[in-house]
Amino acid sequence: MKPAPAVPGDTEAERMKNALRMMFSVPKEAYLREEARLKRARDRKRARKQTP
Repeated sequence: MKPAPAVPGDTEAERMKNALRMMFSVPKEAYLREEARLKRARDRKRARKQTP
């Protein structure tokens, strides 16, 4: 099992806050890229349903 990564902070609550921020922060480009991928998949699925 891997050891937990070092998270900055003086108190346990501060370390938890910093860990959550690190975990949930995602670059905008990555978010937009994933949204575009999902939109293409949706469009392909709709196109397949419409053609007999």
